[in-house]
Amino acid sequence: MHGRPSIGRFAAAVALALALLFLGLVRAGAQQPAPAGAAAPDPIAVIDAQASALEEIGREADASTDSAKKAELRDRGMTVGSTANAAVGELEPRLAALDARIAELGPATDAEAPDIKEQRARLDEERGTVDSAIKRGRIVGADAKEMIDRMIREINEAFNRDTFKQVASPLSPTLWADFAGRLDDDSARLWDFVRVSAARIPAGDLSLRLLAVAGALGLAFVLIVPVRRRLREAGRRFAVRQVPGTRARRSALALWFVTVGALTAALAFFLVTLALDWAEILTRGTRPLAWTIAITASVGAFVVSLGEGLLLAGQPSWRLLPLDETAARRLRPYPGIGAGLTFTGVFLVQGGQAVGISQPAAIVLNYVVAFGYCGFIVAVLVALVRQRRSHPEAAIREPSARTTLVTVATLAAWIAVAVSIAAALQGYVNFALFLSRQTIWTAIVAASTYLLLVVADDLCTTFLSSESRLGRSLHTGLGLRRTQVGQLGVVSSAVLRIAILCVAAILLSGPLGPGASSLFYQFGNSSEIQIGGFTIAPGSILKAVIVLVIGLGVMRGVRRWLDDRFLPATDLDPGARNSVSTIVSYAGIIIAGFWALTTLGIGVERIALVVSALSVGIGFGLQAITQNFVSGLILLAERPVKIGDTVRIGSDEGDVRRISVRSTEIQIADRSTLIVPNSELITKSIRNMTMANPLGRIQIVFSAPLDVDVAAVRATLIGVYEAHEAVLAEPPPTVFIESIDEGKVTFRSFAFVAGPRLVYATRSAILFEALGRFRAGEIRLVAS
Repeated sequence: MHGRPSIGRFAAAVALALALLFLGLVRAGAQQPAPAGAAAPDPIAVIDAQASALEEIGREADASTDSAKKAELRDRGMTVGSTANAAVGELEPRLAALDARIAELGPATDAEAPDIKEQRARLDEERGTVDSAIKRGRIVGADAKEMIDRMIREINEAFNRDTFKQVASPLSPTLWADFAGRLDDDSARLWDFVRVSAARIPAGDLSLRLLAVAGALGLAFVLIVPVRRRLREAGRRFAVRQVPGTRARRSALALWFVTVGALTAALAFFLVTLALDWAEILTRGTRPLAWTIAITASVGAFVVSLGEGLLLAGQPSWRLLPLDETAARRLRPYPGIGAGLTFTGVFLVQGGQAVGISQPAAIVLNYVVAFGYCGFIVAVLVALVRQRRSHPEAAIREPSARTTLVTVATLAAWIAVAVSIAAALQGYVNFALFLSRQTIWTAIVAASTYLLLVVADDLCTTFLSSESRLGRSLHTGLGLRRTQVGQLGVVSSAVLRIAILCVAAILLSGPLGPGASSLFYQFGNSSEIQIGGFTIAPGSILKAVIVLVIGLGVMRGVRRWLDDRFLPATDLDPGARNSVSTIVSYAGIIIAGFWALTTLGIGVERIALVVSALSVGIGFGLQAITQNFVSGLILLAERPVKIGDTVRIGSDEGDVRRISVRSTEIQIADRSTLIVPNSELITKSIRNMTMANPLGRIQIVFSAPLDVDVAAVRATLIGVYEAHEAVLAEPPPTVFIESIDEGKVTFRSFAFVAGPRLVYATRSAILFEALGRFRAGEIRLVAS
């Protein structure tokens, strides 16, 4: 009862913080209202304006040497190019309309009326203006592209120059001697920076401004501690009491914990920074540093919340990660340590740049931060190794795709930290700092991506299932089958997860800065290889390898998704699922191969030329392989034989277990595998005993003496058939007298079972039971 008023006060505090945060933006927007009913700008004027803007960009590019400025000019160049191209796109229909109107006038003659001449002249003049503008616009677009390429090239060169710059090694006494010799000057610069920044703070109304800052600090504390805790508890209570016990409840609660923890902390940090800025305590020298610290602290809060949401120490039933309670508690401190270490590193490096410390001091700070990052990565990796050693039974299990990915990521992290330490000891401190920071950022993006992937899959498959309220509404309202509702959920999950992976791939280049392509660029500028009339650069080889690996990985992921998620949700039989999966797999391999070849610089036309040149050799030397390959595609498409069918090939009979593009695997009665080339299944006759779901037929033939009671024989055998559960009632079992010959009566009976595979066992059971009943009824049988 006492919790409701406090929650109301907290909500009011949050509302007040949001109002303070967006007040400046609202006032700024109110000062510049958009003109109502403004006419669309003339495309010709737009092209002229973009040409002037591009000239200004060129002048600034010639004068600027800062990478950040060049990145800004690159973005402006992209805007200029896209705007000019859009204006050209608007003018081209106008030019076509003018040409059509001029064509309607026909060719000019001396006898045409004056008004026609005047109209023709006016149209010619307008056409010349539009055509000239289109040409200028295309030139502006081409020049903008050249400017963009120039900026990217210069940014990459600067990135290479800064990242791979060699300085004094930390093992060199010269570095430490220079650092000690400049220590007094650096201390003096620090105190001067603090003194000048404090002197620039206005003295008027200082108490009021400090009171506002104190209020912002108090509100920030309320947001971080009680509001955050109350929101987390409210989310947990709602999940327990209101949400059904599905997978979506667990993943959504984890996402709620992460969102609440990150947003409340970020709002608190930005609120304090805004208050400091409003109070004019931040000066021109300290304002960029303060905002950088606020952003870094917000990222650190997100990392801490992400670790709490994924690990959930003390709540094993809600945990998304496959970890036990001991492992969760052991890994719990590391997100906070990583966030604090990242904040400290950014503060030291950015603070040193703001103060203007000497080069030896800046190098020492970079070494401290780089080795701190490496030490943190090593600590996390060692904790993971200890966790794996404490659970040796996990290593005995059959490895899955997830464990393989974790193993590869762990190995890559060990390699990255080893390279970072080795580079730092050699004096490449910027490269060591870059590589260690990128490793930590990759781990953060990977953890966030894992959480979002799980949440997206759980929400889509839960709300778009045949048993959910939305699924039932789609079933009754739109007439979708229940299986189609499940398929819709699986496809929606796949689309959303692909979007998440694309965003994650973009975020991975965050710490790389504007020179993200520099590693490829420096390889591309290396020596080139001439092969068969085309050029291959080392950078292209590296790109092709990465593209091939990514393509094959995507293909395997798509096939695994088809096999495990989508195809089981359809009405397809196992044979059809195998056909779809196999065709998609080989199509993915072919696409990945072509993608890698085009990345290598080999065009599709050259690939076709090589294939045509080798076609004769393929026709003679690889005839059997080609025949089997084509036969495999026919089998997968027409499906005369599918997985699960019982077939007879010659004297061998068995069940089809696997169909590939080269051969088909058939498991025969002794559990051995018969591998048959696909061409044998296409060119030769085979018996498919289960195609089109045929029934299995049981046939029993026996003879009795001529004086036997034939009615008793028939009744006994029909009773045996009807008593066996495998025998079908339709078609009904039948008993016939086949012949009367040589003092005996020959009977032939038939019964049907669900499939050919049940015939042998059912026939044996029928014979056992029938012989027993014949003996009990004193019905004697004779040899046929």
